[in-house]
Amino acid sequence: MDDHLRKTLVRGYYFNEAMAFYQQYYRPLVETYPSARGTLKDPGRHEDRPPTWVPLVFHCTTEDCIEGIFNDGALTNEKGVVSFTEVPIGELDRMKFRKNPDKHQVAIGFPRRYLERLGLASVLYLKHNPGLQRAWEQIQSRKDCEDILSAVHVLEPFVDKKGDVSAFQEVRTPEPVDVAEAVWVLTTHRDSESGDPIIPGIDNFIRGHGRISRSFWHRTHQMDVLTEGQFTKASKDEHGEITDFEWRGEHYWQKLVHETKELSVTLPAHTREIIFDFTSREKQAGFEGPWRFIDTAKNILNILRAAGEKIEQILPYRLIENLGA
Repeated sequence: MDDHLRKTLVRGYYFNEAMAFYQQYYRPLVETYPSARGTLKDPGRHEDRPPTWVPLVFHCTTEDCIEGIFNDGALTNEKGVVSFTEVPIGELDRMKFRKNPDKHQVAIGFPRRYLERLGLASVLYLKHNPGLQRAWEQIQSRKDCEDILSAVHVLEPFVDKKGDVSAFQEVRTPEPVDVAEAVWVLTTHRDSESGDPIIPGIDNFIRGHGRISRSFWHRTHQMDVLTEGQFTKASKDEHGEITDFEWRGEHYWQKLVHETKELSVTLPAHTREIIFDFTSREKQAGFEGPWRFIDTAKNILNILRAAGEKIEQILPYRLIENLGA
């Protein structure tokens, strides 16, 4: 399998699997967990929601930084730590106003399980706890014990004495983050005519790492995505080998396959040109769907298996271990 296609499929699997998980995340416990149906019998508990664990975490930045991040190929920080938010996609909008609200913002989503392998952890905020501040200073002052100094080196990136952004559910990793592992990019900037997301440097990313899902960053859009059908198109060569694979949410699929034409309509008093919407059979050809996100993830998994890829190696961060053929 072509390496560029392989990267696209892997990223597509992680995105669709995560979105399938988000669909369950926003449903009541009694609809998603078999054990809850037996224990939450009180009607007042039927709207209880699952624990707030999310499949994707986002690094949020401004538009003027994103092209440099793509070109560098990694997220790094001069302070030796990279920050993310665990805010769910339905509440991710709060990140847009943390600073520079007048600038266009970009959020890059990564599989949480990938970042866990880089030492992902929550931040300990000491600003409101003088006792913890004194304890931390005492530990830092111990120059006579090599073990203590080693522990300080490990803990320091996760200790914050001045700030408190716990409302943003901040998590950090001390390791550089490979941008090629990103699976979703959100932006507050979109074309005024087409409505398509504008992300500087995204074409360079796609050329190097394959396609990536892109969306306008707005709560209604993120929540609407969860209710959309997904459409897929697999292109094959004369030998039946997969050469390309596309997936589109219903919103972008409709924009692709629909076209408008002006037709002359004879009215009782006169003839007028009226605009009609059509579906282009040519552009629609080859697309299948609508699928659910879990179906698309399964389809991608089957394509990788059929190509002889070793799933345990190529998808080490997947959430669902037993998604069958």
